[in-house]
Amino acid sequence: MIKKIWAVYFSPAGNTAKMTLAAAEAAACALEMEPSMVKQADVSLAKIRETPMEFCEEDLVFAAVPTYAGRVPNKIMPFFRDMVKGGGAFGVPVVTFGGRSFDDSLAELSDLLESDGFRLAGGGAFVCCHAFADVASDRPCAEDMKMAEKLGKVAAENLRAGRILRGSAFPGNHPAGPYYVPKGLDGAPAVFLKAKPKTDPEKCSGCGLCASLCPMGSIDAAAGYTAAGICIKCQACIRNCPAGARYFDDPAFLSHKAMLERDFGTRRQESKVVL
Repeated sequence: MIKKIWAVYFSPAGNTAKMTLAAAEAAACALEMEPSMVKQADVSLAKIRETPMEFCEEDLVFAAVPTYAGRVPNKIMPFFRDMVKGGGAFGVPVVTFGGRSFDDSLAELSDLLESDGFRLAGGGAFVCCHAFADVASDRPCAEDMKMAEKLGKVAAENLRAGRILRGSAFPGNHPAGPYYVPKGLDGAPAVFLKAKPKTDPEKCSGCGLCASLCPMGSIDAAAGYTAAGICIKCQACIRNCPAGARYFDDPAFLSHKAMLERDFGTRRQESKVVL
């Protein structure tokens, strides 16, 4: 018997959290549980990911990440691999993607949860606006939200029926294949791993919000809010800066952004639920 439902998400931009909560709340409704039984665990900040998470057979866990280069973000994957323990709980992998493709991210997350000791009860991939490109800018839409709710209901139905999915049931390569290689407008690989956002000193008020939101803990307030460490291009600092002081000017990064907008800006992808 399920006594608690968890929404565990890495969501620097907020949309992954939104989709995960919609699914978890729909599952609670389908299982006739009080909304208060849905607990959130936002693991977007580095310090939070230092603490192990352990679950048990009475838990239903919706675990979610955005798709990065077609897979689970490589800097976040070790947390789900090493710090999350299923303990026989029911797990539901959830991924979001920015209108290009979720490639192997759902397959990889399902395999991680299964190896962590979760019993899989469904999963889904949901379209959300791209983190840094003008792609799927109107997503998630009402239909995407309905699909997230459908996932919650499917998970509840599988629990009632005692139906357990295997990781291999989720679309994608098992194990996950290579990361998607970003390309520029010229079709050549765009190399921007070391690209970092900059700060316009004339606009920056020194509020420190960017440093507090960086999922890698990489922004140094004492050094003019420079990104001293790893940048995963999540855009949390840019999207949330009240002064609009943060920006990228790396040519390879901007060329890849333009390529995505050219090739995928008008292409409509659909959200998917694995039954």
